[in-house]
Amino acid sequence: MALSKGQVDRAALSKKKPVKVSEKKTSTKLVAAAIDFGTAFSGWAYSMHNDKNAIICKHWNSGTHISLKAPTTVLIQPDGKTFDAFGYDAENRYANLFYNKEHAPYYYFQQFKMLLYNNKTLTRKARLEDAHGKRLLAKTVFSLAIKYLKDDLLSAINISLTSPMSESDIQWVLTVPAIWNFRAKQFMRECAVKAGIKSKDLRIALEPEAASLYCKQLEINKKQQESSTSQCLSTFEPGSQYVIVDAGGGTVDIIVHRVNEDGTLTEISAANGGDWGGTCVDRAFMSLVSEVYNKEVVKILKDEHIGDYIDLLRELEIKKRTISSVADKSKLRLKVPVKLNAIYESKYTNKVTDNISQNRKLNGRVTFETDKIFFDQKLMEGIFEPTTRKIVGHLKQVVSKGTDTIIMVGGFSESPMLLNAIQDAFKDYKVILPAEAGLSVLKGAVLYGHERYDISIRVSPYTYGFKIRETFDPAIHDKGRMYVGHDGTPMVRGVFAKLIQKNQNIPVDSNTEGYSAGCLAGETSFDLKLFASTDPDPMYVDDSSCFEVGRVIVDCKDNDGKVGSANISLKFGGTEVEARAVLKSNGKLTKTTFNFLD
Repeated sequence: MALSKGQVDRAALSKKKPVKVSEKKTSTKLVAAAIDFGTAFSGWAYSMHNDKNAIICKHWNSGTHISLKAPTTVLIQPDGKTFDAFGYDAENRYANLFYNKEHAPYYYFQQFKMLLYNNKTLTRKARLEDAHGKRLLAKTVFSLAIKYLKDDLLSAINISLTSPMSESDIQWVLTVPAIWNFRAKQFMRECAVKAGIKSKDLRIALEPEAASLYCKQLEINKKQQESSTSQCLSTFEPGSQYVIVDAGGGTVDIIVHRVNEDGTLTEISAANGGDWGGTCVDRAFMSLVSEVYNKEVVKILKDEHIGDYIDLLRELEIKKRTISSVADKSKLRLKVPVKLNAIYESKYTNKVTDNISQNRKLNGRVTFETDKIFFDQKLMEGIFEPTTRKIVGHLKQVVSKGTDTIIMVGGFSESPMLLNAIQDAFKDYKVILPAEAGLSVLKGAVLYGHERYDISIRVSPYTYGFKIRETFDPAIHDKGRMYVGHDGTPMVRGVFAKLIQKNQNIPVDSNTEGYSAGCLAGETSFDLKLFASTDPDPMYVDDSSCFEVGRVIVDCKDNDGKVGSANISLKFGGTEVEARAVLKSNGKLTKTTFNFLD
């Protein structure tokens, strides 16, 4: 809705002094519980307030091995509403249903989090396609998965106690990529609320920031330990500067931090990154397997023998963390389902080895031994190279003067191929892989639940502002945009009223300059359209650099039923944008909500 300085369609807008807000740094909850909801893998962890560093993580059993994360896989019953299984259990149960030919009515979702990446048109009605093309509301899938993780975590806490823990005693934390927009963050918050977590008890943590908090905490706990960890910890001296590279399954988040004298962290540049996570390597590897056996054969394996296909993916995930770029001629040995060879032989008259010998890329580089396939080192490097090249190339644009340390966190960081690529590209830098790099986000999120503000300053990735109308000024406005207001005054609509500028440093506890706005007759609330721009100084909201973020809705009805105006300010320094509005009629806070999803 367009606003003007003094008169608007639904609100009058004028600048006021900034509103100061003070917030407590330390949570008073008995437990901090975190859910790391990843693209490829997810997990949960918690710790008690009286022993914050004793973090307990869930151990997941695949049936063949134990891991600290489970695949982000959800099985939903045929009604499309009822949760059935999550993680390894979902994979195993679906494989059994498939074997018994009972799977068709069920919904089977994998790696669905990427729907939210860089999605500027995300709505509450967004839908997801399952493995076989059936569609459900994305909100249903996300909320059922989060509810399972929440209930599983709560059950584990209560098992360890003599009396049940009240959910009101738990500070919940949900992790999201730092490069996500407001829409995606609001979507995840609403899914968590739908899953039974009260909004007031939920904090959204940015994944690389949580990892940074965990690495910083290691300095206190393990300062005397002689290891790569203690090497990493020397970077947290006041005045030092380092890069956090959070390489997960779907995205890679990069943030540069400087350590302040009081121990808090200042963000040097806006969080950035891209969709270059470990799943890119998975796709490249499956493309290579398809080249060996032909696409049709791999598709039949996936469509008709899902259990064998799942086993192949699990084998790949384990091997992916051990493949390294080395000087010798070692080969990767991968156990493949016998069904692959059987399917190939049923479709073609020649042998798989004949297919390889006729392929210039594969000939001499792929060999077989019963149910095992061997890939030479060059082929493996070729699988990783496109992804590592993008990460290294972007990182070169990010590292700034005064930064000499790169800290690798996230599950994909545990891949020696990625670590070696970054070490080779940044020989003058100290490249650190902390202990438990794959759990650093999860454990850091638990710490964030206890101590909220370790980050003191963030950097805005965009310019933000309201859409307003203002009096026409021939010196600055386009004449073609002029129109005559109802009182005869020349006006211009669609002007970008800047609140925050791109790359501006924003203290986490600061608010924008305040504005005053009021309702028209018959209205009890007003809304302000919020826009973002990649341009530091946009003129109009329909400039090519601009896009609508959403609306800020303010209730202007006080307890006596009087409707008036309110002073409003926004806070951009947190992990989510916040609003604060004070009624002019009584000086009290009034309800403000955001709508980034409609």
